[in-house]
Amino acid sequence: MIEFNETRGRGIQEVDVFTAADALLAEGRRPTIERVRLKMGRGSPNTVSPMLERWFTTLADRLVGVKPAAGSPAGNDADGMPTSVRNAARLLWETARREAEEVQRAALESARDELQGREEALAAAQVTLTQREDAFALARTSLDVALTSAQQARETLDRQLNDHVLEAQRVRKGLEDEVKRLNALLAQAAGAQEQMRQDHAQIVTAKDQDLRQALERHAGQEKHMLAKVDRARQATRALESDLAKEQQRRTKFEESAAKRLEAELGRQAELRETSRESEARLRDQISTQKAELAHSHSATATARAEIDALKRRLEEEKSAHERTRDMLGASLSRKFTSNEATQAPAVKRVRRAPKS
Repeated sequence: MIEFNETRGRGIQEVDVFTAADALLAEGRRPTIERVRLKMGRGSPNTVSPMLERWFTTLADRLVGVKPAAGSPAGNDADGMPTSVRNAARLLWETARREAEEVQRAALESARDELQGREEALAAAQVTLTQREDAFALARTSLDVALTSAQQARETLDRQLNDHVLEAQRVRKGLEDEVKRLNALLAQAAGAQEQMRQDHAQIVTAKDQDLRQALERHAGQEKHMLAKVDRARQATRALESDLAKEQQRRTKFEESAAKRLEAELGRQAELRETSRESEARLRDQISTQKAELAHSHSATATARAEIDALKRRLEEEKSAHERTRDMLGASLSRKFTSNEATQAPAVKRVRRAPKS
């Protein structure tokens, strides 16, 4: 290996560049500006570059510049080509081949690095997909919990409505029994009045012979009868007053029951509105999850189908709840109407009872 000693104060000469380039070529490496500078241990690229260009220009002449003696092909191979030229060509070919291998190796390493980067990106995408699938599973669990809560709230409201219906029926039955009792009392009073009239007729017939005595007895009996009639009338008025009070009490009770029922319906409406809001929030969450999972994995198609099924179930539950509430409301309305229609004639009969 040729060594170069750097002499301070002396500039780069062409012979130094040529010697360094020859040494690199002898080592099987292609002479470049950086390699020549490293070989010499000094020099700037601007100084080495033109000298190296002249080295490449004179390389062929220098390789074939030594001619053999006359009649002797010394230094030539069997084909008549100078050995130095063949060796130089072989060195240049080996140098070019090694440089091509280095370029290919660098390209292979670059491709390997790129493939590793893609694999890492794919792994990161897989982790992201797993996280999104976990988030979707949590959202679906929350939706199931919300649906269960809505069903429990609906069942609670149904039980409360049934309790109110039973309570209203019990109150109406009690009022009907009370009205029947008052009607019986009025019938007894009317019977008593009729009996008194019959007694009066018998007394008038029996005492008709003695006009004076009959008139006196009649006057006494008439006073007595009038007193009884007055008492009967007072009893009738008292019964009518009791009936009016009972009617007022029943009206107040029905108004109170109607207010409680209206309050319950209001709470039911609030619960239904809360359920709608929860449903809207859940739908927004589901839409967000759909948008995020649209570009991730083919498995999201199955998840989207499950979400649609859950939506249909929620709509069916809500429709069934609405139908149940409408049926309960219609049933209550029909019961109220039939009870009022049944009680109205009885009240009218009581009010139209004959008075003496």
